[in-house]
Amino acid sequence: MSDALVLAEIAASRFGLGPRPGELEQIAHDPQGWVLAQLEAPQEALLGPEGTPLPSTLDYLERFAQFQRDHAEARRRMARQTAAGGTSLPRLSQRFGRDMQAERQARARQQCLTGAPVLERWVMFWSNHFCVSADRGKVVMLPGAYEREAIRPNIISRFSDLLLAVEQHPTMLLYLENADSVGPSSAVARAARRRASPRSLGLNENLAREILELHTLGVDGPYDQADVVALAQALTGWRTPLEMPPATNPPDLGSHGSVFHEAAHESGPRTLLGQRFSADGAGQGQAMLRLLAQHESTATFIARKLAGHFVADHPPAELVSALARSFRDHDGDLAELYRTLFRHPLAWQPGAYKFRRPEEFLVALYRALDKTPPATGNQWEQELRLLGQRPFWPGSPAGWSDDSRDWIGADALYRRVALARRHGRDSTVEPLALAEHCLGPRLREETAVAISQQPPGMGRAMVLASPEFQWR
Repeated sequence: MSDALVLAEIAASRFGLGPRPGELEQIAHDPQGWVLAQLEAPQEALLGPEGTPLPSTLDYLERFAQFQRDHAEARRRMARQTAAGGTSLPRLSQRFGRDMQAERQARARQQCLTGAPVLERWVMFWSNHFCVSADRGKVVMLPGAYEREAIRPNIISRFSDLLLAVEQHPTMLLYLENADSVGPSSAVARAARRRASPRSLGLNENLAREILELHTLGVDGPYDQADVVALAQALTGWRTPLEMPPATNPPDLGSHGSVFHEAAHESGPRTLLGQRFSADGAGQGQAMLRLLAQHESTATFIARKLAGHFVADHPPAELVSALARSFRDHDGDLAELYRTLFRHPLAWQPGAYKFRRPEEFLVALYRALDKTPPATGNQWEQELRLLGQRPFWPGSPAGWSDDSRDWIGADALYRRVALARRHGRDSTVEPLALAEHCLGPRLREETAVAISQQPPGMGRAMVLASPEFQWR
């Protein structure tokens, strides 16, 4: 087997989403060039089932506000007992179920059909790094729009641009409850105290803590509780239209509907990581984020996480150092960071395999069989839930684990085999041809012999359930 084909398989599986039929031979002409060229590829728009644009975050927020009004009105009717036979309360799943389904299917089709799978892998990486989870009421319909608006447009930019886009986005502000964070000395808090309001108003540190711990410096970063408080104070007043009093027109934070409510902001100078920031309204928090984006600990944290995702659970220290140096030297330029990874010899070593997470496995399976997820229905969600990775639902701000040990288990493997059998039965691809185009040089002779001795459906299932396919 030629060295070029070995590198082509690495390019398609380690940096992409798995090869489609005939793709390995094309990539083998210039594997590294194939990967690098995708940094110049145009962004592909995600579309709904009718080929129309999907709703924006602002659209969803307005519809959620109407849902809340409808819910309140239904409760009033129930209290008055005016509706014959009773009144049922509207449910989120009923109102937004089709929208959430459309978001999931659009994303799945993009992953399986894209001609730029390297870019799509970066979307998946950053979406998990800056993750939000649909397990909270106000956020349930927003993760798809968040990924389309804050992640996708910024994957080839500077890290500081990406950081500002995600932290100011309404979805992140709602998910980490910053929309409810009020400065203790702010006008809103003072007014509440005068009214003896029963509603609890105060500082919420969730967003600030996750920015420091999960998004920039890392859990072992050089910050303490005072830094968490200072950042949380600077971010007070960063809200969505849902939390704004009627007839107000606050300044736009510039991220798809988020606003700055000055009356809820804790004004004043403060210090973060030993650097002093003057009072500057929303600009104070933005300046703090830029400082964090350029910090040396952020460079190391991102480099380690990136190498751990693409290359190995315990990546070579030399590769991590090279990535961190690129991050620092190019001011967080993500395109340069990617080029450093794609050009480093340690990123192309055969045998440095990682176990595919469920979503990666399912996308690779569809691409190998040249299948397209349906534009409608919930088949994709059902299959991912069967595998243990519900779409847009990591359940924690830490996102899905990148450690292979968290996905390998007898039950997990059994479910993958069951799915491989189902799809193998439905396909018409000749089993050995499937093995050759999706495994390439990793197809072992004994595996090929075993496949050839099986009926076609079982042979295809053996390919898709094989250790060679489970690991990328």
